[in-house]
Amino acid sequence: MAKNEKQQSPSSMRQKLKIWQDRLATLAAGRKGLWGIALASFMETTIIPIPIEIVIAPVMAASRARGFIVATVTLAGSVAGALALYLLAYLLFDDLAQPLIDMAGGQAQFDDLQTKFETGGFWMVFAISVTPVPMQIAALAAGAASYPVWLFVIAISASRALRYYGLWLLVLGFGAGIARIFEGRKPKVSRNSG
Repeated sequence: MAKNEKQQSPSSMRQKLKIWQDRLATLAAGRKGLWGIALASFMETTIIPIPIEIVIAPVMAASRARGFIVATVTLAGSVAGALALYLLAYLLFDDLAQPLIDMAGGQAQFDDLQTKFETGGFWMVFAISVTPVPMQIAALAAGAASYPVWLFVIAISASRALRYYGLWLLVLGFGAGIARIFEGRKPKVSRNSG
């Protein structure tokens, strides 16, 4: 039976991700669209590991003039979510994380991570948050390592701004084709007869 569960797991996971993607898209397109986008971005940064670009690219393509505002609202939600995770790890480290580290015998690994944050934390946070790697990793690690919050916020803001405003520029330049790519569909190709 466990073997059957493992075989169904990737399909089941894709279905769950699709459900969350649809929920985030519905939230972003609702009556309070910009607030929905901010909330979807906050949720994507904290608990739902689905790239928000899947949701905002079609919104940007539908109204290119609003793309800048959509990128700004997405950035605000993402930074707020990252800061919430950072503070959670920072404030509750002794109560939650340290006992787990001690129990797992991972103090040396945590000390290594803390050293990395002290020597190059800004670039670690920046690199993690500009790539598709889940943002939760950087936020929790930075908070647990007591990395300076102001540097954390600058790194998150700069890297996420690069992603969201970069997407907006792509949508401005290439239109709905970019949105189709982020939705996982092939862009339409126009056929010109020679």
